[in-house]
Amino acid sequence: MSERWFFALWPDDAVRAALASRLPELLPVGARATHPSDFHLTLAFLGPLAPDVLGCAERAADRIRAAGFDLEIDRVGHFARAHVLWCAPATPPEALPALVRDLQAQLSICGLAADPRPYRPHITLARKAAAMPASDWSTPMRWSVRELVLAAGYGGPGPRYRVRRRWALI
Repeated sequence: MSERWFFALWPDDAVRAALASRLPELLPVGARATHPSDFHLTLAFLGPLAPDVLGCAERAADRIRAAGFDLEIDRVGHFARAHVLWCAPATPPEALPALVRDLQAQLSICGLAADPRPYRPHITLARKAAAMPASDWSTPMRWSVRELVLAAGYGGPGPRYRVRRRWALI
């Protein structure tokens, strides 16, 4: 299977542990939990890339000049069609969609088009989730976002994603 590239926000160890600790109370019967090492919030999905386009995407990220920001993860939801259980900020700070817009503008130089669907920031907690969880997100969780990453998905059992490169948000 070829690598599927994407830019994302990658939680630190403390945020990953906090997410993982909440999963047991949220996980519907039959759902497949995301491996804690794979928790991330996608900014731009790129798919399989030729080496020259991958290099261009890295140079695009080199040009990003965005400040770090805080996310408050305070909502849990379910994409019924995709059978995905997720968590997200109910009200994302303006810095998040601004970062996505800036990244998309830089990636367009590489010929990589932005996803035409509205951006819906979320962290996938589980797949094959046929229903909403019985429990709700009990206490908001703060995540201090300080970096952007380029990662690739490889399929197979978790962890399924590997970070190739990181960029500090200033």
